[in-house]
Amino acid sequence: MVEFSDKELGRIIVIPHRSAKRVIARRMNGYLRLTVPYRFSPKQIAVALEDLKPRLSQLKPSVEQTFGEEDVISTFTFSAQVVRNIYVDKPALSLKQGELHIYMPQRSDLSLPENQLFIKKSITTVLRIEAKRMLPQKTASFAREHGLHYRGIKINSSKGRWGSCSAQKNINFSLFLMLLPERLINYVILHELAHTVEMNHGEKFWLLLDRLCDGKARELGREVKKFRPEWYDFLVLD
Repeated sequence: MVEFSDKELGRIIVIPHRSAKRVIARRMNGYLRLTVPYRFSPKQIAVALEDLKPRLSQLKPSVEQTFGEEDVISTFTFSAQVVRNIYVDKPALSLKQGELHIYMPQRSDLSLPENQLFIKKSITTVLRIEAKRMLPQKTASFAREHGLHYRGIKINSSKGRWGSCSAQKNINFSLFLMLLPERLINYVILHELAHTVEMNHGEKFWLLLDRLCDGKARELGREVKKFRPEWYDFLVLD
């Protein structure tokens, strides 16, 4: 994510996304959000902005996604929802048996920015904890099963990619990977493990990944690129 200001358009947030084929612009409250193809360069962004400026200046603010009492976010290991509680005078959390309850005072206004921010940060915090618990465990299991080796695993808050692997065989996963269905989480893990053998996306890489994915590598790859978690924007955008 990149943020900068324009004299005419004001605050602009640029979000690279792997599935984006073109520039998509939305006017939010207080800023302009641009979703661009993943490898868009600063020069390409500047050119796109200049070309789109007449239209962008006419965009009306979109209604930002808010999380209410009837909403539920389902992740790989837990579901999250808001619960009104007459016994609390400030927001609180409880995670038990796969259910994250975000307790809010009975009379609190959930639409207030500070309450939405608390809900967002609470879910993101638990996503990180669960990602650190589950993703290294899954990766180690797959590595043992397929005789693959990696150096280490880190969990980050990447908004542009689900995972990556360095030439030193260090694997990184985004905590937001936990928003995907398990079969797609497994694919991303196997994808990065395959990079410990083949660093590029050449024919050898896909042959290896296909063996790891029971012949469904490209099918799963397309599914991952198209998949957009329902509450992704709410959780990742500032």
